[in-house]
Amino acid sequence: IDRKSGILYFWPPKPLESGEVLLSMSAQPLLKLSDVSHVMLRGLILEATRANAVEISGGNSNRVVGCLIRNVGNSGAVINGGTGHSVVSCDVFDTGDGGVSLTGGSRQTLKPGGHFVENCHFQRQGRWSKCYVSAVHLNGVGNRSSHNLIHDHPHCAILFWGNDHLIEFNDIHHIALETG
Repeated sequence: IDRKSGILYFWPPKPLESGEVLLSMSAQPLLKLSDVSHVMLRGLILEATRANAVEISGGNSNRVVGCLIRNVGNSGAVINGGTGHSVVSCDVFDTGDGGVSLTGGSRQTLKPGGHFVENCHFQRQGRWSKCYVSAVHLNGVGNRSSHNLIHDHPHCAILFWGNDHLIEFNDIHHIALETG
């Protein structure tokens, strides 16, 4: 990169006759939902940000359904607070950090957050950060990861902290490929 002239030089490893090159200058999430409820994001292709693709905070029952999330700098989806948010039937590929992070529920009262990630396909997370950037991260109380396919990952597939999480029927293979 020539910062003075603003020119980026790129030498592809092979010819790009039918290929595509993406360069994002965006350091913001593609979609950010704050303190809203009952919003459904369905069938979207979310790619080319240096940040998270989706961020949800507060509110309740927001859904990310059937989306393709790929080529993002941080995580595919980050859910923090609120109740009953979900990421369902999404493909999450080639993220710089993690896949989906769910934080919710009260550790003091053991009230569940009720967030869940279900029937998703995770592949090639952790392109930038190699440790502690799981495909699924559960934090808090009463969140769920079920029926997900997770593979080709540098570290742990599912990382969890807290109480009363449900982790079931996930198909996990070829993980911890670059870390111990």
